[in-house]
Amino acid sequence: MKTTRYAWKHLLIGLLLVVLAPEVAARTICVFSLIGAQGDLWEQMEGYQLAAAGWGEPVELKVFTDERVAAEDLKAGFCDGLMMTGIRARQFVPFTGSIDAIGGLQDYTSLQTLIELLAHPKLAESQRHGAYETAGILPLGAAYLHINDRTINSVEKIAGHTMAVFDNDRAQILMAEHVGMRPDLSDVSNFSSKFNNGVVDVIAAPAVAYLPLELYRGVGARGLVLKMTTAQLTQQLVLRHEKFSAEFIAKSRRYFADQFESAMKVVRDAEKDILFFFPPPDKDRNRYRQMMDDARVFLIESGVYDTDMMAWMKKVRCKVSPERAECGNGRAW
Repeated sequence: MKTTRYAWKHLLIGLLLVVLAPEVAARTICVFSLIGAQGDLWEQMEGYQLAAAGWGEPVELKVFTDERVAAEDLKAGFCDGLMMTGIRARQFVPFTGSIDAIGGLQDYTSLQTLIELLAHPKLAESQRHGAYETAGILPLGAAYLHINDRTINSVEKIAGHTMAVFDNDRAQILMAEHVGMRPDLSDVSNFSSKFNNGVVDVIAAPAVAYLPLELYRGVGARGLVLKMTTAQLTQQLVLRHEKFSAEFIAKSRRYFADQFESAMKVVRDAEKDILFFFPPPDKDRNRYRQMMDDARVFLIESGVYDTDMMAWMKKVRCKVSPERAECGNGRAW
């Protein structure tokens, strides 16, 4: 049945491209996917390709398994747009690229509320930065700390251990140093192998990476995955806005906002597969939250995160959970 659905999808895309080809040249949307042109993200993007053809602005998809190379191709103009991680997107559009802030949003309800806000035309201008504009956001899932030794069970004990951090993400590097960890500069292609081989003690990763990257090997029988959100990770489509109409970009944001639940099904199914998935002890829960809040404030003050986005995220946190202490402190973010 799935093969038949794919076949019909490709046929429809092909027919629409043939009809539209004389009038509109297809733009190239690049897609970062570690597993190539397959899997849930690629299927999402094929659906988007079909929708775009229906809007009269057809796109071609090009897959990259190396996000750094894909980002350079976007800068060079070889890609008219790129679906990438929110962390990588921060260099193109700091406003939406700050959604993945440490401790920024604690639950998926808050993330959906924020994505719905960003799909509103009134916030369109905020999502444009120089030559680039964010045209869609999908949830990638909460980032959880994966730890190779469950005796590292408190805020104090996590200090002094080694954590793999992405070398393109200043936030992770500064956060690790801020809480007393030793950052090990890594990237998306090698952070998991470092953890699985015991080179580092801690990584932060979403559930969708747990089985594909075999993170259970790094956790082993002695470790755990800390069931507490450190950040809400996203995938973001960033376009070179001069290549697309404003109407197209608005429809694109709305399209991806409407895909939230289907993307979340993948995330929730992945979270069910995690072994040794435990919350922190009650006595440490508030201290972990405070650690992340302190780290976020430190990173805002260090100029890492966009302050306008931080203000919107606080509004969302207080809308979803008005009892939070921060909701009455008078601070913008």
